[in-house]
Amino acid sequence: MPADRVQERVLAEEYPSEPGWYLIKTNMPLAILESINPSGHKAHTNIPQTINNASLLQNLGLIITQSGNEDYVVYNGEADDLESRAREHERGHPKTACLGLSDYRISDEHRWTFCYVAASSCRFSTSMDKTKLKLLRITIEQGWRARHGWPILCRK
Repeated sequence: MPADRVQERVLAEEYPSEPGWYLIKTNMPLAILESINPSGHKAHTNIPQTINNASLLQNLGLIITQSGNEDYVVYNGEADDLESRAREHERGHPKTACLGLSDYRISDEHRWTFCYVAASSCRFSTSMDKTKLKLLRITIEQGWRARHGWPILCRK
């Protein structure tokens, strides 16, 4: 993602209601993430289980890790509507696959930040139909993971 196009906001702020790419970063240590109780919603990410299931990727050194107490990327994705997706990750929706962070008892001492690039900020996106733009968003999302590593809370 081009650095001059990346917008960074604390979760619970306003975001554009348009397609784009996003990532979620935090300074919460992995040990704390592993110890929180699972969400009560089946569709929401079971954070401890997702971390446990990523052990093979961790052993291969493919997972993004935290350095000291710095922020690190724990999730990335693409969305048709960045505003809705940020809200789902923060507040959750019982039938939507998301982090649903409000389901967890997370202390205020840790930061959670939603960073995004709106597709409209990329010149090429204005000339694409919805299907091609969706394929492009998925390709860029996966390419980002191949280059930077797998965010620990991504399931697929």
